Amino acid sequence: MITVLLTKIITLFLIMIAGIALVKTKIIKAQNVEGLARITLYLIIPCVVLRAFDTELTVTVRNGMIFSVTIAVAIHIFFFVLVPLMQKFFHFNEIEFLSVIYPNSGNLAVPLVAAALGWNYVIYTSSFIMVQQLLMWSHGRIIMQGERIFDWKKMFLNVNIIAVFAGFILLLTQYRFPKPIQDAIYSLADMIGPVTMLICGILLASTKFSMITSYRKWWIVILMRLILLPVILVIIFKYSGVAELVTDGKNILLVTLFSVTTPPATTLTLMAEVYHKDAVYSNLLNVVATLLFLLTMPLVLALYLS
Repeated sequence: MITVLLTKIITLFLIMIAGIALVKTKIIKAQNVEGLARITLYLIIPCVVLRAFDTELTVTVRNGMIFSVTIAVAIHIFFFVLVPLMQKFFHFNEIEFLSVIYPNSGNLAVPLVAAALGWNYVIYTSSFIMVQQLLMWSHGRIIMQGERIFDWKKMFLNVNIIAVFAGFILLLTQYRFPKPIQDAIYSLADMIGPVTMLICGILLASTKFSMITSYRKWWIVILMRLILLPVILVIIFKYSGVAELVTDGKNILLVTLFSVTTPPATTLTLMAEVYHKDAVYSNLLNVVATLLFLLTMPLVLALYLS
Protein backbone atom coordinates (compact mmCIF):
# COMPACT_ATOMS: atom_id res chain seq x y z
CA MET A 1 0.00 0.00 0.00
CA ILE A 2 2.81 2.42 0.84
CA THR A 3 4.30 1.78 -2.62
CA VAL A 4 0.97 2.66 -4.27
CA LEU A 5 0.71 5.76 -2.08
CA LEU A 6 4.23 6.90 -2.92
CA THR A 7 3.53 6.42 -6.63
CA LYS A 8 0.40 8.55 -6.37
CA ILE A 9 2.22 11.23 -4.37
CA ILE A 10 4.98 11.39 -7.00
CA THR A 11 2.28 11.72 -9.69
CA LEU A 12 0.65 14.61 -7.83
CA PHE A 13 4.06 16.19 -7.27
CA LEU A 14 4.74 16.11 -11.02
CA ILE A 15 1.39 17.79 -11.68
CA MET A 16 2.36 20.47 -9.14
CA ILE A 17 5.59 21.03 -11.08
CA ALA A 18 3.48 21.45 -14.25
CA GLY A 19 1.54 24.21 -12.44
CA ILE A 20 4.82 25.93 -11.56
CA ALA A 21 5.96 25.66 -15.18
CA LEU A 22 2.74 27.27 -16.45
CA VAL A 23 3.46 30.37 -14.36
CA LYS A 24 7.20 30.51 -14.93
CA THR A 25 6.76 30.28 -18.71
CA LYS A 26 4.09 33.01 -18.47
CA ILE A 27 1.44 30.84 -20.11
CA ILE A 28 -0.89 31.82 -17.29
CA LYS A 29 -0.74 34.37 -14.49
CA ALA A 30 -0.93 33.48 -10.83
CA GLN A 31 -4.06 35.61 -10.52
CA ASN A 32 -5.90 33.10 -12.72
CA VAL A 33 -5.85 30.57 -9.88
CA GLU A 34 -8.83 32.13 -8.08
CA GLY A 35 -11.28 30.94 -10.73
CA LEU A 36 -9.78 27.45 -10.68
CA ALA A 37 -9.98 27.38 -6.88
CA ARG A 38 -13.65 28.33 -6.95
CA ILE A 39 -14.39 25.63 -9.54
CA THR A 40 -12.72 23.12 -7.23
CA LEU A 41 -14.53 24.32 -4.12
CA TYR A 42 -18.01 24.72 -5.58
CA LEU A 43 -18.14 22.08 -8.34
CA ILE A 44 -15.47 19.39 -8.13
CA ILE A 45 -15.60 18.72 -4.37
CA PRO A 46 -19.43 18.38 -4.36
CA CYS A 47 -19.07 15.86 -7.20
CA VAL A 48 -16.47 13.98 -5.15
CA VAL A 49 -18.98 13.73 -2.29
CA LEU A 50 -21.78 12.56 -4.60
CA ARG A 51 -19.55 9.93 -6.18
CA ALA A 52 -18.43 8.65 -2.78
CA PHE A 53 -22.02 8.12 -1.65
CA ASP A 54 -22.92 6.37 -4.91
CA THR A 55 -22.36 2.91 -3.44
CA GLU A 56 -24.34 -0.11 -2.26
CA LEU A 57 -25.68 0.29 1.29
CA THR A 58 -24.56 -2.96 2.86
CA VAL A 59 -24.46 -3.66 6.59
CA THR A 60 -20.69 -3.22 6.47
CA VAL A 61 -20.98 0.18 4.76
CA ARG A 62 -23.71 1.31 7.17
CA ASN A 63 -21.72 0.33 10.24
CA GLY A 64 -18.55 1.77 8.73
CA MET A 65 -20.29 5.09 8.08
CA ILE A 66 -21.57 5.31 11.64
CA PHE A 67 -18.11 4.40 12.92
CA SER A 68 -16.28 6.89 10.67
CA VAL A 69 -18.64 9.76 11.53
CA THR A 70 -18.25 9.00 15.24
CA ILE A 71 -14.46 8.93 14.90
CA ALA A 72 -14.50 12.22 12.93
CA VAL A 73 -16.59 13.90 15.63
CA ALA A 74 -14.33 12.51 18.37
CA ILE A 75 -11.21 13.76 16.56
CA HIS A 76 -12.59 17.28 16.23
CA ILE A 77 -13.63 17.32 19.90
CA PHE A 78 -10.08 16.23 20.74
CA PHE A 79 -8.70 19.04 18.59
CA PHE A 80 -11.08 21.57 20.17
CA VAL A 81 -9.74 20.61 23.60
CA LEU A 82 -6.03 20.24 22.79
CA VAL A 83 -5.42 23.13 20.37
CA PRO A 84 -6.92 25.87 22.63
CA LEU A 85 -4.59 24.65 25.41
CA MET A 86 -1.66 25.04 23.04
CA GLN A 87 -2.99 28.40 21.89
CA LYS A 88 -2.68 29.74 25.43
CA PHE A 89 1.02 28.85 25.33
CA PHE A 90 1.82 29.86 21.74
CA HIS A 91 -0.73 32.71 21.41
CA PHE A 92 -1.97 31.66 17.98
CA ASN A 93 -3.95 34.12 15.89
CA GLU A 94 -7.14 33.10 14.05
CA ILE A 95 -5.28 31.84 10.96
CA GLU A 96 -2.84 29.74 12.99
CA PHE A 97 -5.51 28.36 15.31
CA LEU A 98 -7.80 27.22 12.49
CA SER A 99 -4.91 25.92 10.35
CA VAL A 100 -3.98 23.47 13.10
CA ILE A 101 -7.55 22.22 13.57
CA TYR A 102 -8.84 21.94 9.99
CA PRO A 103 -6.91 19.80 7.44
CA ASN A 104 -7.29 19.81 3.67
CA SER A 105 -9.30 16.59 3.75
CA GLY A 106 -11.32 17.13 0.58
CA ASN A 107 -8.70 18.20 -1.93
CA LEU A 108 -5.81 15.89 -1.09
CA ALA A 109 -7.09 12.94 0.93
CA VAL A 110 -9.68 11.87 -1.65
CA PRO A 111 -7.32 11.14 -4.59
CA LEU A 112 -4.83 9.42 -2.29
CA VAL A 113 -7.47 7.23 -0.64
CA ALA A 114 -8.92 6.37 -4.06
CA ALA A 115 -5.46 5.38 -5.33
CA ALA A 116 -4.36 3.42 -2.26
CA LEU A 117 -7.62 1.76 -1.19
CA GLY A 118 -10.14 2.35 -4.00
CA TRP A 119 -13.17 4.61 -4.46
CA ASN A 120 -15.30 2.37 -2.23
CA TYR A 121 -13.33 3.73 0.74
CA VAL A 122 -13.77 7.39 -0.24
CA ILE A 123 -17.22 7.30 1.37
CA TYR A 124 -15.45 7.21 4.75
CA THR A 125 -13.40 10.23 3.72
CA SER A 126 -16.73 11.92 2.97
CA SER A 127 -17.77 11.23 6.58
CA PHE A 128 -14.78 13.24 7.78
CA ILE A 129 -15.44 15.95 5.17
CA MET A 130 -19.08 16.19 6.29
CA VAL A 131 -18.16 16.73 9.94
CA GLN A 132 -15.37 19.14 9.04
CA GLN A 133 -17.51 21.20 6.66
CA LEU A 134 -20.27 21.59 9.25
CA LEU A 135 -17.76 22.73 11.86
CA MET A 136 -15.63 24.87 9.54
CA TRP A 137 -18.62 26.85 8.27
CA SER A 138 -19.93 27.33 11.81
CA HIS A 139 -17.12 27.28 14.39
CA GLY A 140 -14.41 28.19 11.87
CA ARG A 141 -16.42 31.03 10.40
CA ILE A 142 -17.16 32.48 13.85
CA ILE A 143 -13.46 32.36 14.81
CA MET A 144 -12.41 33.91 11.50
CA GLN A 145 -14.98 36.71 11.84
CA GLY A 146 -14.07 37.34 15.46
CA GLU A 147 -17.76 37.50 16.27
CA ARG A 148 -20.37 35.30 17.93
CA ILE A 149 -22.88 35.60 15.12
CA PHE A 150 -23.94 32.22 13.76
CA ASP A 151 -25.70 32.18 10.40
CA TRP A 152 -27.42 28.81 9.96
CA LYS A 153 -28.70 29.83 6.54
CA LYS A 154 -25.24 30.48 5.10
CA MET A 155 -23.91 27.22 6.51
CA PHE A 156 -26.67 24.93 5.26
CA LEU A 157 -26.94 26.67 1.89
CA ASN A 158 -23.23 26.04 1.28
CA VAL A 159 -23.01 23.81 -1.80
CA ASN A 160 -20.63 21.37 -0.08
CA ILE A 161 -23.04 20.85 2.81
CA ILE A 162 -25.92 20.42 0.35
CA ALA A 163 -23.85 17.80 -1.51
CA VAL A 164 -23.29 15.86 1.72
CA PHE A 165 -27.00 15.74 2.54
CA ALA A 166 -27.84 14.91 -1.08
CA GLY A 167 -25.27 12.11 -0.92
CA PHE A 168 -26.89 10.70 2.21
CA ILE A 169 -30.28 10.70 0.48
CA LEU A 170 -28.76 8.89 -2.51
CA LEU A 171 -27.17 6.33 -0.20
CA LEU A 172 -30.33 5.69 1.85
CA THR A 173 -32.67 5.51 -1.16
CA GLN A 174 -30.09 3.71 -3.34
CA TYR A 175 -31.11 6.00 -6.20
CA ARG A 176 -28.76 5.98 -9.17
CA PHE A 177 -28.36 8.92 -11.54
CA PRO A 178 -28.95 8.30 -15.26
CA LYS A 179 -25.74 7.16 -16.94
CA PRO A 180 -24.82 10.50 -18.62
CA ILE A 181 -25.24 12.40 -15.32
CA GLN A 182 -23.33 9.74 -13.40
CA ASP A 183 -20.49 9.83 -15.94
CA ALA A 184 -20.31 13.64 -15.67
CA ILE A 185 -20.16 13.48 -11.85
CA TYR A 186 -17.51 10.75 -11.93
CA SER A 187 -15.41 12.64 -14.48
CA LEU A 188 -15.46 15.82 -12.40
CA ALA A 189 -14.70 13.87 -9.22
CA ASP A 190 -11.65 12.30 -10.86
CA MET A 191 -10.27 15.83 -11.44
CA ILE A 192 -9.85 16.57 -7.72
CA GLY A 193 -6.22 15.44 -7.44
CA PRO A 194 -4.81 16.97 -10.64
CA VAL A 195 -6.67 20.28 -10.30
CA THR A 196 -5.72 20.65 -6.64
CA MET A 197 -2.04 20.08 -7.36
CA LEU A 198 -2.13 22.44 -10.34
CA ILE A 199 -3.48 25.10 -7.97
CA CYS A 200 -0.71 24.28 -5.49
CA GLY A 201 1.90 24.61 -8.25
CA ILE A 202 0.52 27.94 -9.44
CA LEU A 203 0.47 29.27 -5.87
CA LEU A 204 3.95 27.90 -5.26
CA ALA A 205 5.33 29.66 -8.34
CA SER A 206 3.93 32.99 -7.14
CA THR A 207 4.82 32.59 -3.47
CA LYS A 208 7.58 34.70 -1.97
CA PHE A 209 8.95 32.25 0.57
CA SER A 210 11.09 34.97 2.15
CA MET A 211 7.85 36.35 3.58
CA ILE A 212 7.41 33.29 5.79
CA THR A 213 10.26 34.48 8.01
CA SER A 214 8.16 37.47 9.04
CA TYR A 215 5.77 35.04 10.76
CA ARG A 216 7.48 33.60 13.82
CA LYS A 217 5.09 30.71 14.54
CA TRP A 218 4.60 29.24 11.06
CA TRP A 219 6.82 26.22 11.78
CA ILE A 220 4.92 25.44 14.99
CA VAL A 221 1.61 25.43 13.11
CA ILE A 222 2.97 23.11 10.40
CA LEU A 223 4.68 20.83 12.94
CA MET A 224 1.41 20.42 14.84
CA ARG A 225 -0.74 20.02 11.69
CA LEU A 226 1.46 17.51 9.86
CA ILE A 227 3.22 15.57 12.61
CA LEU A 228 2.22 16.12 16.23
CA LEU A 229 -1.57 15.69 16.00
CA PRO A 230 -1.44 12.84 13.42
CA VAL A 231 1.15 10.91 15.47
CA ILE A 232 -0.95 11.28 18.64
CA LEU A 233 -3.93 9.84 16.72
CA VAL A 234 -1.80 6.99 15.33
CA ILE A 235 -0.85 6.00 18.87
CA ILE A 236 -4.50 6.15 19.99
CA PHE A 237 -5.73 4.18 16.97
CA LYS A 238 -3.06 1.48 17.30
CA TYR A 239 -3.24 0.84 21.02
CA SER A 240 -6.80 1.69 22.07
CA GLY A 241 -8.42 -1.29 20.33
CA VAL A 242 -10.98 1.01 18.67
CA ALA A 243 -10.32 -0.62 15.27
CA GLU A 244 -11.88 -3.84 16.55
CA LEU A 245 -15.30 -2.23 17.05
CA VAL A 246 -16.39 -2.72 13.42
CA THR A 247 -15.56 -4.87 10.43
CA ASP A 248 -12.62 -3.40 8.48
CA GLY A 249 -12.06 -0.90 11.29
CA LYS A 250 -8.31 -0.71 10.67
CA ASN A 251 -8.77 0.49 7.09
CA ILE A 252 -11.53 2.94 8.07
CA LEU A 253 -9.18 4.48 10.64
CA LEU A 254 -6.48 4.55 7.96
CA VAL A 255 -8.83 6.54 5.72
CA THR A 256 -9.34 9.00 8.59
CA LEU A 257 -5.58 9.36 8.96
CA PHE A 258 -5.33 10.23 5.26
CA SER A 259 -7.51 13.26 6.04
CA VAL A 260 -5.79 14.22 9.29
CA THR A 261 -2.26 14.18 7.83
CA THR A 262 -3.00 16.78 5.12
CA PRO A 263 -1.99 20.49 5.16
CA PRO A 264 -4.32 23.26 6.41
CA ALA A 265 -7.61 23.50 4.52
CA THR A 266 -7.48 25.74 1.46
CA THR A 267 -10.98 26.94 2.38
CA LEU A 268 -9.36 28.88 5.23
CA THR A 269 -7.50 31.05 2.71
CA LEU A 270 -10.78 31.87 0.96
CA MET A 271 -12.36 32.68 4.32
CA ALA A 272 -9.40 34.87 5.27
CA GLU A 273 -9.82 36.79 2.02
CA VAL A 274 -13.56 37.27 2.54
CA TYR A 275 -13.30 38.28 6.21
CA HIS A 276 -10.25 40.55 5.73
CA LYS A 277 -7.77 38.46 7.68
CA ASP A 278 -4.18 37.68 6.65
CA ALA A 279 -4.91 35.63 3.52
CA VAL A 280 -1.25 35.88 2.45
CA TYR A 281 -0.15 34.12 5.64
CA SER A 282 -2.88 31.51 5.27
CA ASN A 283 -1.71 30.81 1.73
CA LEU A 284 1.93 30.60 2.82
CA LEU A 285 1.06 28.04 5.49
CA ASN A 286 -0.88 25.99 2.95
CA VAL A 287 1.82 26.03 0.27
CA VAL A 288 4.73 25.24 2.62
CA ALA A 289 2.73 22.51 4.36
CA THR A 290 1.74 21.00 1.00
CA LEU A 291 5.40 20.63 0.05
CA LEU A 292 6.23 19.02 3.39
CA PHE A 293 3.19 16.74 3.55
CA LEU A 294 4.47 14.88 0.50
CA LEU A 295 7.16 13.59 2.90
CA THR A 296 5.33 13.47 6.23
CA MET A 297 2.14 11.65 5.15
CA PRO A 298 3.87 8.41 4.03
CA LEU A 299 5.89 8.37 7.26
CA VAL A 300 2.82 8.81 9.48
CA LEU A 301 0.82 6.18 7.60
CA ALA A 302 3.78 3.77 7.65
CA LEU A 303 3.91 4.24 11.43
CA TYR A 304 0.24 3.26 11.66
CA LEU A 305 0.64 0.24 9.38
CA SER A 306 3.80 -1.04 11.03
